[in-house]
Amino acid sequence: MRDDVSRTILTTISQESKGVYIVELKAIAKRILPATSILRNLILTEPDYLPREAILPKVEIFVKLLYQEQGLR
Repeated sequence: MRDDVSRTILTTISQESKGVYIVELKAIAKRILPATSILRNLILTEPDYLPREAILPKVEIFVKLLYQEQGLR
């Protein structure tokens, strides 16, 4: 399932030249992460569309938070 999620997100990024729609990422966060998750709440507060240069640093933060929340440091 995680491979499918990654493929969906990466496909969205590669198809959009100037920006990234993160609606699918928001749906995944809402479906998979608990309501108490800081990462979930952070992702859900992002706008639906972000410039490419803005999304890459955010993804790094999202991944770090995901590892922290899952205890995978």
